[in-house]
Amino acid sequence: MQSESSDMEQILLSVMKCPVCNEYMVPPITLCVNGHNVCGICKPKLDVCPTCRDLFLGVKNEALEKLAREVKYPCSYQKFGCKEVLALYMLVEHQSKCPNGQLTCPAAKHPLYVQSCDWIGNYKEVKNHLVEKHLEMCVDYGVVESRTIHAFSNLCGFDKFVFVYDEVFFRTVSMMNDMLCVAVQYIGPPENAAKYQYRVKLVNNDNTEGVTVMQLTRSFDENLDDVFKSDNCGKLHFDVVNPPETEEVDLKFKLEILKVGN
Repeated sequence: MQSESSDMEQILLSVMKCPVCNEYMVPPITLCVNGHNVCGICKPKLDVCPTCRDLFLGVKNEALEKLAREVKYPCSYQKFGCKEVLALYMLVEHQSKCPNGQLTCPAAKHPLYVQSCDWIGNYKEVKNHLVEKHLEMCVDYGVVESRTIHAFSNLCGFDKFVFVYDEVFFRTVSMMNDMLCVAVQYIGPPENAAKYQYRVKLVNNDNTEGVTVMQLTRSFDENLDDVFKSDNCGKLHFDVVNPPETEEVDLKFKLEILKVGN
């Protein structure tokens, strides 16, 4: 990878700009009868060439497509600080995890905050935004959180953004089929989610009965309903610590977020 484009590459990049969307053209690239080009995203929306108003040939510009595969493109997040310049085959993967990539406010995904926050920023700015605008949904507990709750009759207070290891996670709890389901999602480049795991422990107040599960954290990009319906969340059976023939009692809940290998 390199961080600067040569003068020749800058000239080539100027040729690769689509006249409609002004983005860099990538295959397929369509040619008109007068030699003008348009990108594959814009072409279906057009009846005639936007440059000369003449007809398209209905064929691809193979020469320009070959050039597109060889030239190095700046990351689309360049205006937000990214300096990477990459070949086309590397660009898509890089942009999917670029630390300068833009995301919407994570709190806007929560039912209490849907459509109530229009913040857009990058991963490095998420924590400051959450603390400034959504402090009631944040908890900074280092590594371990312990709390006592009454038979899980009210779980809404468990939905929190958690700050640990200088990272941001989202912790949520749900009841499904008489099980307590705990999910921890990592807010950052998706491939980094597998670097962390969480351990959930549930015990009675006498510390005589308990159950513990461990899971890898999931990416915040994953649909939370899918995470809960799969085996990708921590699932704890109540019967282990609160047998069905007993009354509901206070239970101790403990959550640890750990680096994989610890």
